[in-house]
Amino acid sequence: MGEDPTQIPPGCGRAGHRLRGDSGAATSLSVALLTPVFVLLAFAAFQAALWSHAKTEARVVARDTAALIARSKVAAGDATSSATTILEADTDLNDVNVIVAISDGLVAVTITADAPGIIHGTSTRVSVTSAVPIEELTPQ
Repeated sequence: MGEDPTQIPPGCGRAGHRLRGDSGAATSLSVALLTPVFVLLAFAAFQAALWSHAKTEARVVARDTAALIARSKVAAGDATSSATTILEADTDLNDVNVIVAISDGLVAVTITADAPGIIHGTSTRVSVTSAVPIEELTPQ
C-alpha cells in the first residue's frame, strides 16, 4: 500500500533529525550572514533610544524653565543660566544653548544641544521648544 509515515527516509542520518535537502551548511551560512544585520539593527535601536532620551531631557528642562518665568516671575537671564547649568551638569547633552522669547503673553524656551552617539562622530543636534502662557490677573 502506501509508505509508513513513521519510517525514517533513507539518507537522513542516524537519528533522522534532518529533512531531505536540508544541510547544516546552509543554516550556518544564513546565521553567519544575518548576524551582522541583527547587530546593526540592535545598535540602531539603542542609538535611537539615546537620542530620544536626550530630547526628552531637554524638553523637560525647557518646560520647567518656561514655567518658572511665566508663573513664578523668575528673571529670564537667571532661568536661562540655571537651565544651561542643569543640562550641562546632569545630562549627557553637550554644547547647550538656551533661548528665551517673551511675546504676546507667552514664554517660549528653545533648547538646542548635541546628543551623544554610541560611536564617536554619531552625535546629533536636538532642538526642542516649549511655550507656556504668562499667568496674570485681569480685572473684570
